[in-house]
Amino acid sequence: MIKIEYFHNPVCPYCPAAETLVKKVIEGLKDIELVYVDTWTDEGIKRGMSLNLMAVPAVAINGVVKLIGWPFEAEDLQAYIAEAHV
Repeated sequence: MIKIEYFHNPVCPYCPAAETLVKKVIEGLKDIELVYVDTWTDEGIKRGMSLNLMAVPAVAINGVVKLIGWPFEAEDLQAYIAEAHV
């Protein structure tokens, strides 16, 4: 099982586009758990700080931040997911 954490907040102008891309990339993939982390909540702030994350949108795979800021490409996310399957 691959755990993908998608970090976002409600005032980020880029987060909706990033969310759409993440959902599109993982659509149809098996053994993927997508977790939304809202960095405007205490829990989200704590999780982001535990990964030294200072910007959104961001994606962590299996607890490792792989993509920070926008734009990022579908191919990059696909490569990180493939790497996590190994």
